[in-house]
Amino acid sequence: MTGLSAAFHLTRRGIRNVVVLDKGTIASGGTGKSSACVRQHYSTAETCRMIRYSLEFFQHFAERVDGGSCGFRHTGYLLGVDDKMRKPMEASVALQRSIGIDTRLVSPVEMRELEPRLRTDDLVTGCYEAASGYCNPVETAQGFARAARAAGARILEDNAVLGLLLEGDRTRGVRTRTGDILAPVVVNAAGLWSARVAAMAGVELPIHVCRHKISIVSWPEAEQRPHPMVYDFVTNIYTRPEMGEHILVGGLDADESRDAVDPDAYKEGVSLDESTDALARVSHRFPALAEGHIARGYAGCFDVTPDWHPILDRVGPEGYYVAAGFSGHGFKLSPAVGHMVAALVAEGAKGHPDLPTFRLSRFAEGKPIRGTYGDWLMC
Repeated sequence: MTGLSAAFHLTRRGIRNVVVLDKGTIASGGTGKSSACVRQHYSTAETCRMIRYSLEFFQHFAERVDGGSCGFRHTGYLLGVDDKMRKPMEASVALQRSIGIDTRLVSPVEMRELEPRLRTDDLVTGCYEAASGYCNPVETAQGFARAARAAGARILEDNAVLGLLLEGDRTRGVRTRTGDILAPVVVNAAGLWSARVAAMAGVELPIHVCRHKISIVSWPEAEQRPHPMVYDFVTNIYTRPEMGEHILVGGLDADESRDAVDPDAYKEGVSLDESTDALARVSHRFPALAEGHIARGYAGCFDVTPDWHPILDRVGPEGYYVAAGFSGHGFKLSPAVGHMVAALVAEGAKGHPDLPTFRLSRFAEGKPIRGTYGDWLMC
């Protein structure tokens, strides 16, 4: 998704000689398995600005990409926390409001008014965003691809990058499965494979790949009706509607990041124990789901950095750029990331005021990005 958004935004700057290489097909990597939630609850000024740009882009996707669809479904977003997470959550909401995000604090009583099926006796407070929702990730990727192609970009599928072509300390292009492509600028937006691709340029990225589990739970027939996306910082799950009669359940456990895997060879299914755990957690928050059942499950992957924030930088040989390490947030931030990458390529780090925050050197400098939640995931 990052590469397609960057290609789209580059063409909007009048740069037409853009080539996107995909080792598989469009959305066959991490994008296709994204839950595609678009919520605005972030805890740094930079990511708040990025998600504001991205949500507005998704809401007006068809007009932005000349007719394509992202399948955006408006649901609203509701977050519940216990007393331990109350202060950082309130600080996050204050920051978001200062950036212009429409969000507000809500009591447990108000949470029940917004979603009557919720159990709230172990929640102290929460927040609500009326504007948020979720997308169809494959439709979104295809929409970016069509618009980029229409503006002159080429998208070559089933064409993995095998190496970087150099001339001294300058980028000359890439070697692919079907031959060499000459280019003075190369953007590594390889997602789960970004660390491997960076190594071809002699660049070490502090990124590892972890497995992320998704379970699809069926509502009892009497309870099948719309609901907001619900994020739960007590049981550490997030949920969103799925095809009317189902609810999608994903985990928010930091421990999941330690389940390191090979993105080319990992368990893509979900075990009975994993499904049972998901059902137990979601039925705690939605008691009606005690009568529900697991419809299916699958696992995708995240490309994770030490501070759970991306790397957007020019690194290594002249002409080599990195846009990677999104730690499970690549889809929802992709419009803003494409915009920022295009600015970085066209104008350098001065092209966007927030680019320096995401420099690779922050890790060596001992200056990781920290929001109001500290080390706890990227929120």
